[in-house]
Amino acid sequence: MPDRYARMLDLAVEVMSAEAPESVWPLLTGELLTALDGELIVVKEVPWTRDQGSVVIRSPEPLPNVGVDDGDGDDSVQAYIRSGYPFIDRYGATSDWTPQSAARVVGARTWQNSPTADALRQAFGTRHVFGLPLPERGPHVSGFLVHRSGGDFSRHDERYAARVQPLLKAATAHRSLLTALRKSSGSARRRQANHALAAPLTPRETNVLHLLAAGLTAEVIGRRLGISPRTVHKHLNALYRKLGTADRLSAVLRAQDAGLLPGPAEPSGAHPGPGSTASHFPGRREPTLVPGALGRLS
Repeated sequence: MPDRYARMLDLAVEVMSAEAPESVWPLLTGELLTALDGELIVVKEVPWTRDQGSVVIRSPEPLPNVGVDDGDGDDSVQAYIRSGYPFIDRYGATSDWTPQSAARVVGARTWQNSPTADALRQAFGTRHVFGLPLPERGPHVSGFLVHRSGGDFSRHDERYAARVQPLLKAATAHRSLLTALRKSSGSARRRQANHALAAPLTPRETNVLHLLAAGLTAEVIGRRLGISPRTVHKHLNALYRKLGTADRLSAVLRAQDAGLLPGPAEPSGAHPGPGSTASHFPGRREPTLVPGALGRLS
């Protein structure tokens, strides 16, 4: 266990320095497949229903087509995957987020005789599914479903998965934030504005800046990013130093004027660049909430 936990820890650190959201899933899912001896993994990031919801499946080997339009309606493989049996009932109705295999949740015989298990055997040749949820409030359950054809997942697998849950939670929250930042402020002009600073902001400092502009406290920012409030304050001090400011309001206004954040008159469009003539006087206006910066993190 120490070896595979250490690998995931190193990987989580690598993810936290990533700037492209599309690089996160391949890193995380590849390591989970290796650590849990899986053959394919389903990523559940958004709410599903039996009829709707994009199913993301990753595997080292080519997989058969299980798209939405496979012609089988409610009996399609993807419909069974979206139904989330038996994990939706377990994780959606309780506060127990313990990673477990389907056979352990409902019993080996019940699982193996279920329509879902039969559909997965026929489609992928896999016999066991391991649920690794990401703890969160509300009815929405997200996380990973690891499939394999050999024996059931062990107690050692459960303990490993429980240990890496916080790392996965922080990494996926970082991915969601990167996606939101790309939508709201990922233009080339903002990247140029960052590099124009004497000391450019790191990806993590940029994350903190956007959450700061949304009016969040250090404690809430820490929970969103999976770091401690003390670490958030360290990033805030670095932001103040690089932006030449001494408090939160001035930092947000300076970042808007520098082109690192959308200005008050540009919720989703163009914005002044580093050479803009916009006012640099704190107190002239309130900082603008970054559109979409919270995304699915709320």
